[in-house]
Amino acid sequence: MSTLAVKFAITAVVVVAAMAGGYLCRRCRWVPEAAGEGIMTFVAVFGYPVVGFLTLWGLALHRSDALMPLLAVAHAIIMTFLSLALSGYFTGDRPEKGLFAVAGGLGNNGFTMGAFVLYLLYGEEAMGVANIYFILFMPVVVLLMYPLARHYATEQPRGTIGMLIWHSILDWRSIGLPISLVGILFSAVGVPRPTAIVDWHLVDGLVYLLTPLAFFGIGLRLHFSRVIPLWRLILGLALMRFVLAAVVGLGMAYATWLTPWAFHHLRWNVFVVEGFVPTAVTMVAVANMFGLRPREASVLFVANTTMYLVLVLPIVWWLFG
Repeated sequence: MSTLAVKFAITAVVVVAAMAGGYLCRRCRWVPEAAGEGIMTFVAVFGYPVVGFLTLWGLALHRSDALMPLLAVAHAIIMTFLSLALSGYFTGDRPEKGLFAVAGGLGNNGFTMGAFVLYLLYGEEAMGVANIYFILFMPVVVLLMYPLARHYATEQPRGTIGMLIWHSILDWRSIGLPISLVGILFSAVGVPRPTAIVDWHLVDGLVYLLTPLAFFGIGLRLHFSRVIPLWRLILGLALMRFVLAAVVGLGMAYATWLTPWAFHHLRWNVFVVEGFVPTAVTMVAVANMFGLRPREASVLFVANTTMYLVLVLPIVWWLFG
């Protein structure tokens, strides 16, 4: 077995073990299910932004790479509203429509899936390009997904879209937005990153702590009895994330050939692969934070991720490996 296969197998074991641990703790009543909300909020509000800040700080930013994160944002926005427009074919429940839109718009682009798959395929350079891809992930979450979740979490929403966005910006759970922007600023102006960050393997340590913690929280909210009732949403999300998202991503990648910053070779592969990864862990966190069907969110995440690993990832290895 190759080194890449070993790394991927270890990661898969950690993820499955963490989710199984959360599920078992809830079933045995060792940890209350409600703890999942606090865990996912901590991971999304504090954990991921800190990792993003440390990763962005020191990342070599080039003017020619500006197009990639902008197109990644456009991809997320298109997929969100496309999912919202098609949600009525898969559910008649208002909060589930909002959840479906968030799940269809947010891909697991970071170190818990997309960036890690690219690292296994192409090495550390691909991880760096993947970081450029989702450099604006937190602004998308705060400025689009938070207001969307607020709007659909209640049957009688109040306030305009502008007010919802403004409330999201002022929400304490949006602290990751300024943190990410500071990381981008530090890299742009060349503020040197302390060597201790690398010497002490702070990013690695946080990744290995936050990844199992996030999946443990998902396991706490996981109810397999909800899989059958959600079969339409599960299949619909697979259509959104693995078919339509791939088509949109390919279209955008080809469109770059009409610009001076056309994607070729590694950047082409990174953009296309990131375009059809499964739904994001952050989707589950958003659902937990705003009460947007959190149990259903865990089921959708697990089902969508499993389908990716079993059905889609072998195709990725074949096409891009």
